[in-house]
Amino acid sequence: MIVGLGLIAPFFLYIIVGVVAQTLLRHSAEQQRWLDAFIFYVALPALLFQSVRIVPPGAYSLLGFLAITTAITGTMFALGWLIGRRNETGDHPAVFGLAASYSNIGYMGPALTVAVLGPEAGAPAAFIFCADVLLIFSIWPLMIGTGARGATRIVQSLRKVLTHPFILATLAGLIFARSGGALPAFIDTPLTGFQNAAAPAALFSLGLTLARSRAGRLEHRLAACLAAKLVGHPLAVALAFTLISGFDPVWVATAIIMGALPPAANVYVMARAEGISVSLSARTVLYGTALSAMTLPVVISLLT
Repeated sequence: MIVGLGLIAPFFLYIIVGVVAQTLLRHSAEQQRWLDAFIFYVALPALLFQSVRIVPPGAYSLLGFLAITTAITGTMFALGWLIGRRNETGDHPAVFGLAASYSNIGYMGPALTVAVLGPEAGAPAAFIFCADVLLIFSIWPLMIGTGARGATRIVQSLRKVLTHPFILATLAGLIFARSGGALPAFIDTPLTGFQNAAAPAALFSLGLTLARSRAGRLEHRLAACLAAKLVGHPLAVALAFTLISGFDPVWVATAIIMGALPPAANVYVMARAEGISVSLSARTVLYGTALSAMTLPVVISLLT
């Protein structure tokens, strides 16, 4: 537990500094957009590209690996949706589904797994991100739309997924790895600099967002979804890879940590964009991130 807490403490410190900064300065979300643009379009794509541009040792079993992790993410979404059905507050069950399944695989995932497991974890983290985003952005419009409107939403979501900077950076890294070339120093050096800036900037930004969220009651349905996310999800991944062996241990450990991450800040963004269960989504991100400060060190300690 102490080891896991020591490894993860810097990541939560970045978040806390962001919370303190927002509390003191009280900037609007609009003033944060340039920081988010740097993270979204530069820092995290650099991290993902650098992580996969060297062919990883576990890539031979990539399809089987992603089939397992993506199936579990989909199962957790279905579980959260079932928990959220017919709730007393009238919140949309799809938001409960996101709370139980959609890990913070963009801002926390690659940086945390690389810090805990080493550079070899960057590639599986990037692949899990791509597969889970494709799944979530396909399920979400299907759950909140109906008829032709739902089909239109799916097409629009898939278009966004395929042009997502993180997806494009991962594909570019794979193409470069396939070419067998080497990056010249004048490109590799700034990419490494942006890569190193990804975790502090992303988690600081998450802290700014959390500080603007209003805490409310942690109702029993949300608590159940967060328990499924923070405890059930990593346990399900660990069990699956115990039953289906033969995968690289670093890849398995990466998948478990990715499953143990708190709900993504994107849960709030997606709910706010559709105007559904905005308060619930804010509580999901706030309470999920806070509770993961207790659950993530346990998971990491067991793995390390």
